[in-house]
Amino acid sequence: MPGVIRKDCFEVATGGGIAMRIVREFWVWKAVIVVAVSLGLIGTALAQAQRTKREPRKANREAAGAPLKKPRPDAADPLAVGLGQMTKKATAGGFHYTFHLKSYDGAPLAASYYPAKSGPSAPVVMLVHEAGRSRKDFEDAVLDLKGQGLAEHLQGLGFAVLSYDLRGQGQNPRRPMSSGDRTLFIGDLQAAYFFLVDRHNRGDLNLTKLGIVALGSSANMVAAWAIQPGAAVTTEGRMSDVNALVMVSPKPDGFGYILGHLVNTLTPRIPLLLQAGERDVPSKDAIQSVRARVERARLNKIELYPSSLQGYKLLRLEPKAALGIVRFLDGTLKNRAVEWEPRYNLTPISYSGIHVVANTKTSSAAAKSKDVPAKAEPAPAKAAPAPAKAAPPDPKPAPAKEAAPPAPKPAAPGN
Repeated sequence: MPGVIRKDCFEVATGGGIAMRIVREFWVWKAVIVVAVSLGLIGTALAQAQRTKREPRKANREAAGAPLKKPRPDAADPLAVGLGQMTKKATAGGFHYTFHLKSYDGAPLAASYYPAKSGPSAPVVMLVHEAGRSRKDFEDAVLDLKGQGLAEHLQGLGFAVLSYDLRGQGQNPRRPMSSGDRTLFIGDLQAAYFFLVDRHNRGDLNLTKLGIVALGSSANMVAAWAIQPGAAVTTEGRMSDVNALVMVSPKPDGFGYILGHLVNTLTPRIPLLLQAGERDVPSKDAIQSVRARVERARLNKIELYPSSLQGYKLLRLEPKAALGIVRFLDGTLKNRAVEWEPRYNLTPISYSGIHVVANTKTSSAAAKSKDVPAKAEPAPAKAAPAPAKAAPPDPKPAPAKEAAPPAPKPAAPGN
């Protein structure tokens, strides 16, 4: 009996202990759940408060690093301010800006910028004149372009265009330049590129569709810049934005850069067009020496003309030379299916002395085409003698005048 009693007591005690433990665990879990729910409610409230706090800064969220889908308008654009000073009538025939870029060493570079109408989808071309000349070579009339300069013509075809004077030349402070200054010229090219980066971020153009036209020894210099790491690149690891390079009358050794070495590196990376006159022996021989290498790539082209002209003269006066450049840029840049995306601009370029200039050549050409009929209006005055030639029919109405005498017959009854 005692053993049985102890067993029952043990069972009762054990059962009571389990029940108590279950009750304790129930309250513990309930407390945990209450705490978790409370923390969740507090977190939700804090998140809501933070969201409300950030709401006024929503417009600046893109500037904090979120990727942009389209260009953001910027009221501080100095070019837009300059344009506001011009009337719509003055710019109806097209316009461009003139100003001075500031290169990395502070040197001013006189430049012209021709904006495109198509905005973020527009291809862009940089024009680089030959040594000893100026960007005016791209403003003067070209034989194949019906009185337009290359810069205005490309703008009319939907390209944004930038041209600038090499340091020491054109409208820049004059000083002798030599191949020893070539690193400065390379820096100026990069400065001009970063001006275009700024216009890209403002939605003026699509920098992925960048082409360059360079004349004479400047073609060698541009090619040397294009093959350097970081040239025409905004962020490390990105491909160069140069996607077409036109070299008009390149030199065997321009600014100390040998054409053969440059082209061998560029050929597989950038579509090239090389132009020269067949009787311009140095340029023709330099191009012929790299022909086999250049023509391996499908988009590359070599065009030789039966001429001794070179550089800007070849561009302006040789039939089909300018049109060959336009066709090449159309095929390599306009057809690129790339969307606009923002670029980091860690080295912004300043510029000053902004002026808006009407494209007088374009407007005058258009005026001439309109004036032809307008001047032809006085021609009818000269054509007035034509009725005099038609005088032979006049004698026929003459009898009608003779028939006038019967008119007095009504007067006869009055007599």
